[in-house]
Amino acid sequence: MHNDLNIEKSHFLRFGVLCNGSVFQRWQADALNELRCHGHNLVLLIDDARKTPEISRFRRLLRKKRDTFLFTFSDNRFFKPAAKQDVDLHKDLVGIDTLSCLVSKKGFSEYFNEGDVSAIREYRLDFILRFGFNIIRGEILSAARFGIWSFHHDDEKIYRGGPPGFWEIYRGDPLNGAILQRLTDTLDGGIILQKGYLKTIMHSYRENLQQLLTVSSSWPARVADELSKDLSDSGYCGVPLAEAPGKDKVPLYKVPGNLQMLKFLILLLKNRILFTYRDLFTAEIWNVGIIDKPIHEVALGMEKFHERDFTWIPPVASSGYLADPSGFVEAGRLHILAEEYHYATQKAHISGIIAKNTPEGFRTMNFGKPAGVLDEGSHLSYPYVFKHNDVVYCVPESFRSSQITLYRRDPATGKFIRERTLLDHTKAVDPTLFFFDGTWWLFFTSREYSNSHLYLYHAPELTGEFKPHRFNPVKTDVRSARPAGTPFLHENVLYRPAQDCSVTYGGRIAINRVLSLTTDCFSEETIKYLEPVKGSLYDKGLHTISSVENYTLIDGKRYSFSRFSLKHQLRKKLTGKDSGHV
Repeated sequence: MHNDLNIEKSHFLRFGVLCNGSVFQRWQADALNELRCHGHNLVLLIDDARKTPEISRFRRLLRKKRDTFLFTFSDNRFFKPAAKQDVDLHKDLVGIDTLSCLVSKKGFSEYFNEGDVSAIREYRLDFILRFGFNIIRGEILSAARFGIWSFHHDDEKIYRGGPPGFWEIYRGDPLNGAILQRLTDTLDGGIILQKGYLKTIMHSYRENLQQLLTVSSSWPARVADELSKDLSDSGYCGVPLAEAPGKDKVPLYKVPGNLQMLKFLILLLKNRILFTYRDLFTAEIWNVGIIDKPIHEVALGMEKFHERDFTWIPPVASSGYLADPSGFVEAGRLHILAEEYHYATQKAHISGIIAKNTPEGFRTMNFGKPAGVLDEGSHLSYPYVFKHNDVVYCVPESFRSSQITLYRRDPATGKFIRERTLLDHTKAVDPTLFFFDGTWWLFFTSREYSNSHLYLYHAPELTGEFKPHRFNPVKTDVRSARPAGTPFLHENVLYRPAQDCSVTYGGRIAINRVLSLTTDCFSEETIKYLEPVKGSLYDKGLHTISSVENYTLIDGKRYSFSRFSLKHQLRKKLTGKDSGHV
């Protein structure tokens, strides 16, 4: 998914690359291609003039330290992801100037000579991307207008050194951070230009490294796009997450020794077994609960959920569940819409449940049986409901159709009728549509990175054309990106619920305070987390919170064995076919 760019040509940036010849790793080549596709001009290759003779892989392994041999061997033979495969860009770089530079070493640092730095300055570069050399310091750091940009594929607040994405698995850390930083003379003290958090893939180092490299490869283009915007434009909000380096001392991690690597391999095997077991024998069972309080009191006021605060809807058949509640009130009755999923069919549709108060209050509500109100023959979930001009609308998740579709409720039948397609050719997850500050805003995550990559579109009218935010994805954070229900206003502040899937899918809800929301800028901060309902049957997850007038709807998760789920998971592992449920 790419942005529709509209940058004046004069604002495109000129950049160089610190490299080791014309051969790059796949993710590095993708980063260069993304920059050039966005219109930024690669004008200089700064090549490391130190050349080493070609030797075989076996001889290279023998030259490595004996105490880290096991990691080096495994990394070359088993852990190398597709993103690290070599790509020769010689043909693509024809016409690009090359400057070969020798550096002098002082301790662990490398310094460019004055002549080379002067030559580089002559190119009037806006930034330099580091894909070569080692720890560089000195005048080279200021040779380009916006400095030298470098990646660190770990959370810099916890992990210095490397290898990237390794120690998170070793230590059982569910989060794997990554940053793009502007280098300074302070070691591990770069200025953060872009930062993201992904869920650590505990059962596969190769897959964990693949996602880190692939996701971050688009960041230089994103930051360059933002810098290329005219700084005098009032809509400009600065480089995203331009943070100062942390001052806390962080342990320095190194290549693991052989005993550590042996432990790591055993841990990977254990994690793989647990991952496979959970896939086969533990099915998620969700249900919907009601709280007799408005959403701002629940989301901002309740520190912990207790069983006594809820009324749970009677569960559906043991082979299925209800999740993703949303709703509306009509003629004094609470209408709840939810995803009704059945493991036997591996498909979901949207069902409606009518809840009626009793004289004893909401704790003794009467619930009608779930009845289908929206079924397109393919998987539908997350029925996001809202009212506009006294009409009830629903925007369900329907990524299998590659569309985001708006439905209108027919009061005569209670069914939802297709109104219009909001976005086409888009595999959106949990689309959330709301009106704020004179604009309609549409939030969702992508199918490929359903828990971490937040996209934003906007339109002046509900019937208008929805256009992409300039800096999509506007957020990359598995802890607080994926929509989780109704955004709401309280005391003139906009809050956006989001899922925290860092430990498990739908683990808890993050409440984000929106700091800026314009067509050119988006920023928010997480102010608290809502944990699952302790003491209830559904205490393993919480991933939706919706507002229906003075009621709040939530859902909860438990685990159970399902023979239908087992059958599906076995078929998926044998054939590679999946229901596509996310």
